[in-house]
Amino acid sequence: MSALDDTPERIYRLIFLGVVFYFAVLAYAQFTADPLAAFAAEFVFGVIAVGVGTVLYLQAGHERGLSAIVGAAACLVVGGLLQFAFLVTAAPAIGQLSSIVVFVGIGLYIYAVWYAE
Repeated sequence: MSALDDTPERIYRLIFLGVVFYFAVLAYAQFTADPLAAFAAEFVFGVIAVGVGTVLYLQAGHERGLSAIVGAAACLVVGGLLQFAFLVTAAPAIGQLSSIVVFVGIGLYIYAVWYAE
């Protein structure tokens, strides 16, 4: 059994609900052009990235060296922190970098789950 299998169901449910909430708030922000909703969606994006990255890092326990899971965890946490920096500075380059780093983290996670195991 892998460390990914040891995660409690409530963690998966919480992550799923967070993603659904993110897309709901993002859609609302897009349809209404509400800047507060857009800010909230961006904040939730950062929280989800940091949260998922932290969970992945804790699951990787025995793989603290270089591995796809640890890389995914690091990218997600860094991407989430960059998202918070974007919210503070409103610098578009930081927002784009945040998205790119999060997408790299997601790609590494997919690689780790489907190909590395």
